[in-house]
Amino acid sequence: MANEEKKDENLDIEDKEIDEEDYIEAEIVDDEEDSKASETAEVNEYQERYQRLLADFENYKKREEASKADFKKFAQSSLIEKLLPVIDNLDRALAKADEDDAFVEGVIMTRKELMKVLENEGLEEIASDGCEFDHNIHQAVLAEENDEVEENHIIETFQKGYKLNGRVLRPAMVKVSK
Repeated sequence: MANEEKKDENLDIEDKEIDEEDYIEAEIVDDEEDSKASETAEVNEYQERYQRLLADFENYKKREEASKADFKKFAQSSLIEKLLPVIDNLDRALAKADEDDAFVEGVIMTRKELMKVLENEGLEEIASDGCEFDHNIHQAVLAEENDEVEENHIIETFQKGYKLNGRVLRPAMVKVSK
């Protein structure tokens, strides 16, 4: 009986050792699974960060391209703006000149050629006389009552306005009907 008790004790000890080994193995497996899960989550997080960073960089490149295109489009605006008073003076001189004179015809042709070059660069004249007043492209210098012209329409243009590639370079100075 003592042998049987020893056998039972040995079996109990072996069972405890096996249970402890199973427990340790189960813990190791759980730790490995947790480790794999956290590594997978970390990899997913890095992939998401990479994709966001890549998208941000693509957006940056697009903004820079648009900025460069705008710069090229409007780089000459300063020079063109300085030429506008010259065009105004030519218009004033031609308004007072006799068109039969060959010199005047040459000046008219020169003005047309200059305007053609500037139009090719994106300059366009703002329509004024008879048009409805638009505060975005016109500057009202005077307002007067006029029965012949609808209210809020332009009666007279004092100085022509110009746009460069759709952007107002100089508003037209006008007289508006009340």
